[in-house]
Amino acid sequence: MKNRFFLAAAAALLAFVVSCSPAATIDREDWDPDVYEALTGLLKDRSLRGGYAVFDCDNTSVIHDISHTLTIYLVENLCFAAAPDHCFTAGLGNPDIFISELGMSAKEFGALLAEDYRALKAMQEGGLSLEEIHRMPQYLDWRAKFLAFYEALGEYYSYGELCLWEPSFAIGYPDEELKELGRQSLSYWLSKGRVWTEEWVSADGRYRGTAGKGLVVPKGMKSLYQALAKAGITPYVCSASAEWLVELLVCDPTIGFGLDPQQVYALRLVEKDGIWEYDNDYPQPFKEGKVACIMKYMAPLHGGAAPVLVAGDSNGDVAMLTEWPEMRVGLIMDQRREGDITVLADSGAPYVAQPVVIGSEAPETN
Repeated sequence: MKNRFFLAAAAALLAFVVSCSPAATIDREDWDPDVYEALTGLLKDRSLRGGYAVFDCDNTSVIHDISHTLTIYLVENLCFAAAPDHCFTAGLGNPDIFISELGMSAKEFGALLAEDYRALKAMQEGGLSLEEIHRMPQYLDWRAKFLAFYEALGEYYSYGELCLWEPSFAIGYPDEELKELGRQSLSYWLSKGRVWTEEWVSADGRYRGTAGKGLVVPKGMKSLYQALAKAGITPYVCSASAEWLVELLVCDPTIGFGLDPQQVYALRLVEKDGIWEYDNDYPQPFKEGKVACIMKYMAPLHGGAAPVLVAGDSNGDVAMLTEWPEMRVGLIMDQRREGDITVLADSGAPYVAQPVVIGSEAPETN
């Protein structure tokens, strides 16, 4: 459990240090003019010292999704642990739901994926290299089937089930091995310096899906975190990705933002009989759960006040972006998504939209 005394003491110390420090700044060139003006006004307002800001992780603090890219990393490196033993359906609740696009239930299709995966692993254990396996039609068909399964489930299962299902791919690793795997995935995708997609199609064309690749920290995002802290505004991350993975990104100064784990609230999982389940004593931070998490853990450390800045990118962030009438800035990393998030981005103050273009070209990074 996060230590409230630690965070409250840290916030008080930060406010004192800030009172003796020069004004915090961000680079104008990193931000759209309207966004820069709003953020600069926030940073200059000394009355906000002791306040706090809340950031989403995926596609906000970092561009792309750290859970999805970890999944793709597992696929390309054939390094699932216990997932095949669970037929790739752990966390789904009812695996007997019939998936019309696949012509069978999730459990049945997951069993096929598990059988094919074990055959590929046997080839690897028999001496074939990953590079050789990647060229084999068996592998190309299996990865296309996997993504077809991945995408089809989104139509049949709730958001909460899917948020639990994807982290369950890492079941079976001891804690330190799991964290090392997460570090490898983050470092690998960040090293690419860009975000792109690939379409994976089976040889017969029956199965296909889109693999999202790469991770990029938006230029200026790290400096915004740092400027907020310098201005006496404590930054937190509130994410619907697994907490252990979010912490690896934002708490490692060589990869992310150098936050303390006490500043991270994300999906908190517990293991039961070899399966991960949600910690029921904790408000899981997806959709309205993000508001509950802020109210229960962050606001009490700041006199019950609302966050002065909330940053997000998707419809899953709308609840926390609209809950606080006194919020000074709602920062939207704008990818022109369908739904309420784009309506909010176009609505004007206190909302400002930072355009984000996802493509095959390498964006600028810090």
